[in-house]
Amino acid sequence: MNTGKAVRLMLIGFVIAVVAIGLLPFLIIYSWSDLYGLSDLDPSSTPIAFLQKMLK
Repeated sequence: MNTGKAVRLMLIGFVIAVVAIGLLPFLIIYSWSDLYGLSDLDPSSTPIAFLQKMLK
C-alpha cells in the first residue's frame, strides 16, 4: 500500500465518521420520540416540538 492509497482510505473513513456523528442527534431524538410514543401522533410533529413537550 502506498501513501496515496492510505491517505485516501483515511479520508474516506473521516468523512464517514463525520456523517455518522452528525446524524447521531437526529437518531437519538427519533428513538426518544418512539420511546415516549410521540411518533404515533401526527406526521407534522417536529423534534423541536418533542423537546418542548419533554421539557414541560
